[in-house]
Amino acid sequence: MPKPVRTDGGTLELSLYADEFPTVEDFMAASNRLSIAFPKMTKEFFVLLTEFAVKHEFTAERLSDAVNHVIADFRYRELNISDIIRYDRRVKLYTAGEFMKAQMSGTHPSEFEKREIDGKIYRVLKADLLNQK
Repeated sequence: MPKPVRTDGGTLELSLYADEFPTVEDFMAASNRLSIAFPKMTKEFFVLLTEFAVKHEFTAERLSDAVNHVIADFRYRELNISDIIRYDRRVKLYTAGEFMKAQMSGTHPSEFEKREIDGKIYRVLKADLLNQK
């Protein structure tokens, strides 16, 4: 289960990636695809990318999606590790107080889904979950 992450703005977010960690084959496939798309990248780049992906607890699906995203949407001259590592699909987690404020602002409770993470109850907007698929 992914752990909540606090953004620079102070909100809690949860990655929607909850599949298994990448295998050696997953890392090799990602490196091969990136080396075809970006032939100037060195072996050392891919070693460092793998290290950072492990450190940032990438899942197999997130790694594949990040590679696909970079290949399809990259617009700059040189690929950076951060272009891949920062890719994630996240939703905002609402604390009890934020959930109450959202209701007072007109959001109906049925628009939320309950999530228990590490013994704490949070709410997630169902629309956010649908928009991330």
